[in-house]
Amino acid sequence: MSSSNRFKRAASISLLVGLGLSVAQAANQVPENENLPDLTALSVEQLMNLDVTSVMKVPTDVSHVPAAIYVLSNEEIRRTGATSIPEALRVVPGLHVAKVDGNKWAVSVRGFSSQFVNKLLVLVDGRSVYNPLFSGVWWDQQDVMMDDIERIEVIRGSGASLWGANAVNGVINIITKSAKDSQGGLLASHVGNQRYGGGIRYGADLGDDAYLKVYGRHAEYGDSKTLGDANSAGDEGQLSKIGFRYDKAIDISNKLSLQGDAFLGESNGAPQSFPYLSSHLTPVTAPPYSRLLPTSQLFSGHYIQGRWEQHQGADSNTVLRLYWDRHSRKSPYLDSEYQIDNVDIDFQHNYKIDRHLLVWGSGVRFNLNNFQDSAQIAMLANNRTDRIYSLFAQDDITLVPDRWRLTLGSKLEHNPVTQFEVQPNARLLWTPNEQQSFWGSVSRAVRTPNWVEQNISYSLQTRPPVGDGAANPANPALIRGLVGNPDLTAEKMIAFELGWRGQLHRQLSVDVALYHYSYDDFASLSPNALDTTHIGASYLLQTVSYSNYGQVKVYGGEISADWQVNEDWKLRATYSHEEEQFRLSSTAPAFTTMTSGDSYPANKAMLWSMFQLTPQLQLDLNWRYSDAASIDAARPRAYQDLDGRLAWDVGSGVELALVGRNLLNSYHFEYGSDMFSTATAVQREVYGTLRWQF
Repeated sequence: MSSSNRFKRAASISLLVGLGLSVAQAANQVPENENLPDLTALSVEQLMNLDVTSVMKVPTDVSHVPAAIYVLSNEEIRRTGATSIPEALRVVPGLHVAKVDGNKWAVSVRGFSSQFVNKLLVLVDGRSVYNPLFSGVWWDQQDVMMDDIERIEVIRGSGASLWGANAVNGVINIITKSAKDSQGGLLASHVGNQRYGGGIRYGADLGDDAYLKVYGRHAEYGDSKTLGDANSAGDEGQLSKIGFRYDKAIDISNKLSLQGDAFLGESNGAPQSFPYLSSHLTPVTAPPYSRLLPTSQLFSGHYIQGRWEQHQGADSNTVLRLYWDRHSRKSPYLDSEYQIDNVDIDFQHNYKIDRHLLVWGSGVRFNLNNFQDSAQIAMLANNRTDRIYSLFAQDDITLVPDRWRLTLGSKLEHNPVTQFEVQPNARLLWTPNEQQSFWGSVSRAVRTPNWVEQNISYSLQTRPPVGDGAANPANPALIRGLVGNPDLTAEKMIAFELGWRGQLHRQLSVDVALYHYSYDDFASLSPNALDTTHIGASYLLQTVSYSNYGQVKVYGGEISADWQVNEDWKLRATYSHEEEQFRLSSTAPAFTTMTSGDSYPANKAMLWSMFQLTPQLQLDLNWRYSDAASIDAARPRAYQDLDGRLAWDVGSGVELALVGRNLLNSYHFEYGSDMFSTATAVQREVYGTLRWQF
């Protein structure tokens, strides 16, 4: 990172500081996080009683949630030293986080690790941030200001009965702080040998129960190295973002919230081999047949969301939410780009009667796509609009007070591809005493086909003719391509889960979960007939299409334990094991393949030590281990590494910290190459952070 760039970024941060200070109005300020507990300071008993919302869609304490859930608090995020969301998620039990290159990530749970993982739903304040092109998440553009996150709720297991398609293997719900809980100023920055950035936030009390916060942030990540190469990969990235949130209590029964942001970024990537083309699916028939191109991407976007909550009484409330999200991404080297607009409206009603807690709601989402084709890639529908309608209902029934609870629910969705999809679930919770709870569930979830699987036409590779010379009709070149299948059907999954939470001692708690997933109609790739109609032009065309011939079983278990060794020292240990069985149905055409096998590490472990050395000094050490996993042709090895953070509370709201990452190895690889990304080394790095509350 050059000194001139650092100067520009420092100027940007200064501008953001000035902007934040000039627009904010400070009146009747209250201390930040006045109502939020410091989760690292809570006893394990208090941790068991924390309220979460992602599993039941209403506040429910963790000990009474019949699902595998983990809550990552703002304080824990700060103690990881993370400057991005994927880094913070590394400490979540059972979650697999792999760094692809300098700015891209693969985040998955319970199988199928991929940069474009399509079975994990990610929400920010209830707003889905998945991309309908591939049903996954661009983590490089989900750059929420870390100090502005209240908590992250992670569900391991299906959440489809409430959240719908894509919530197959898990749900990550990132919940930011309200404007009321963000009063005053906050400046956070970091600088090191691989990263640089910072942000400013200012919250103001506008009076009459109205609060406003504004924020701005810039982050930049340095380049790294490609697999087996000591040279720079050119995979640096950067992102700038500004945003706001406004919260107002209109009266004792009605609350209004408006929020939004806009971002602009660049995600560079190491060169990747692309076929040399004269036009789409048409190879140049003379050497060279391929060329190396950077995988750089430019992206931008914005969103605005409104939320209105009304309490009709102590046992009834409704929530209406509307948001519009737009983002675009461009590949200058492939001369291709897209723009996607998501408009979502949903309504929810919570009602309590006798032993029933009823939650029901409905919604509609419009996904609008505009895609610009290039010689390398095209979409068979450049402009496409999907309308998705949904209706859900769930009843949480108290069978025996303080002992047995049964939860029944289902979501009904209508989409333009597979029409109606039903995703029911049943969960049973038994709490024999205040220290222990057992739960079990059975659920059905589906993953509907995305636009890439249905509409893409992509030139994968050109195989030169025999002898590697110029092609001719008697010795043609062969171009391989990937084409979508508009008749693709949904993947179906039946899940069985068992869990136990126990407080073995006032200072020791354990959480165990077991699962068995059975997938049918799993996505596969089947070859089409060889196209010889271009033989006169000296080439043949061989395409493969998405199909549904896969049958997969995934099973495993996760265990995590929290031990409050003494008042100043807490330990957290986690371990997870996962097994996968892949097979093709007997009707699959010859040479059909599945590409997700062996992509998820069988064993993962973590030990996190959080030590309060003195009232002013904190020391955090995080050791992690991951088995080897295979992505494409690259095979990252098993690795273990250590992160460390030493923080000093200077006083007057100022904290300084020194963070070291990947301290055991100068570099290691966590992922292989993927479509539009080339794996690069995860390097050892050191950076300092400054956090000032004023």
